[in-house]
Order: sequence, then C-alpha cells, then structure tokens
Amino acid sequence: MEKRTRLTAAFVSVLLLSTIVATQFVNLGQANPYIRDRKKVGVIPPPDGTLPPTILILSPQNNSAYASNNVSLIFNVSMPKSNKISLYVSTYYVPSWQHKANKLVKISAYSGSTNLTDVPEGPRWLEVYAVASAFAYETGYKLDGVYYTTYYVAYEITSYSIVKFTIDNTPPIISALSVENKTYGTADVPLNVIVNEPVSQVTYSLDGQRNVTTAGNTTLTELSNGKHNVTVYATDEAGNTGTSEARYFSVDVPEPFSTASVAASVASVAIVVSAITSYFVKTRKKAKTS
Repeated sequence: MEKRTRLTAAFVSVLLLSTIVATQFVNLGQANPYIRDRKKVGVIPPPDGTLPPTILILSPQNNSAYASNNVSLIFNVSMPKSNKISLYVSTYYVPSWQHKANKLVKISAYSGSTNLTDVPEGPRWLEVYAVASAFAYETGYKLDGVYYTTYYVAYEITSYSIVKFTIDNTPPIISALSVENKTYGTADVPLNVIVNEPVSQVTYSLDGQRNVTTAGNTTLTELSNGKHNVTVYATDEAGNTGTSEARYFSVDVPEPFSTASVAASVASVAIVVSAITSYFVKTRKKAKTS
C-alpha cells in the first residue's frame, strides 16, 4: 500500500508539471530509487546502463479524428536489451477527459488493448506510462563512518507517451449553396459551396445521377434546357457526411441566331414571292386571250 501511494504521488507530480506535447513515440526515462529497510542508508541510483522502457501507441493514432465515442487503446511496451538488471514493468494510462480526477488506470504490462468508452466529443489526449522496477540486495555499505552490512534498494524508471486525437461524430453543415431556385439563361451554372468545418471530400449529384467528386467550387456545364436539381455532400476528416437541401432550377437558353438560318428564311420567302408572281402573270395572259 505504501509503494502504491508513493507511485501515485509521483505520477500526479509528473502530470502537473509536464507540458502536453503530442507525440506518437516517446522514450523518456526518470529514475526514482528508494530504500526499503529498517536502516536508512541514502539514495542509490540505478546501475549504469539502465534504460527506460519504450512505449509505442498504435491506437488511437496521433492527430486523427474518430466518428465514435468508443476508441480502442492499443499499445506495445518493450525493454531495451542493454539493461544489466531484470526489470518488472507495470503500465498505466491517464485519459484527458478524466484528468482532473488524476485517474491512473492500470493495464497489461507489455502489450494489449482496452476499449475506451463514452469519450466526450472534442479534442482529447491520452498518456500511457510504463514503470520498470527492480529490487537489489546489497552488502558492505559505509555511510558517514557507519558501516551497514545489509540493505535492499528498489529502483524505478518511468517512460511515458502522449497521443492527441479528436472525437467528432457531428456531420458537417453545408451553410450556403450558390445554385438558386430560378431559371438560368446559360448552360453553365456555377456551383459554390460553404461548409462550417474542414472537409476531406465534397461531391454532388445532378438530377439524381451518380455522385461526382470535386476539389472545391466548380461549374455545372453543358446543361440542357429544362428542369434540373442538384444535391451536395460534404465529408469531414472523421468520416461524417453532411447533405445539403436539394436545389431545383431551370435552364432556358435561346436557340442560336445564325446566317445560315437567315439565308434559308430569305430563300423561302423568295420562292413564295416567285410562285405568287408566276401565278399573276399566267392569270393576266389567260385574261387577254379570252
């Protein structure tokens, strides 16, 4: 019980003094040796070459977004082979959403996974601690002129790793769409979109057809005359997809006025006039003959 109290106090001190820096792979060691015997003989540092454990957090991934309030913590802890003493490892984690309670949760020693449930939405961080400890038996120690024959030394060396991630299960909101419910006199209609958060993908469906991916604002081109509709979809980094309201509009482009069509009209008029003239000439001749 005494050791656990001392360990918790040490971790709380670390949490209060450390600056939260996001990293996926950290190898920081701190030696915390202490004496456990009826004879107090001083602090003995860890043997030369003692290295801290190494922590690798596989999940959640650093600087990633998740569309669920349940996230898996997957980790791996290893001890450097160069250590001259055999160390026992205990592993703990501290979630930021329970940080004020200074909650230390013990998990598997070297590797494993655990489900983190009901993680609140928003930016979060997670610290994983690996504590390596060992007890050493010593003889023949002299301090301040007093010779001690036996004592035990307990060594502890700690590593920690911090990962930052975001819980986001709210779909993005498409707050503005440039297409209006009106009739356009052009076959090319601009499609501009405004979204309330950064997104990884924007797509649109024209007249119920297959979605088309666009890198940003675009233009609906070569639209036929008649009624149309368009719906826009925006997907954020966590995978949530927001949908705009459908916009209904019409296109009415006048038929082109060309020289060929004018010539054809003139030719038609000329034929008609010629036919009428011919008719009146024949009628006059017939009248004179009579």
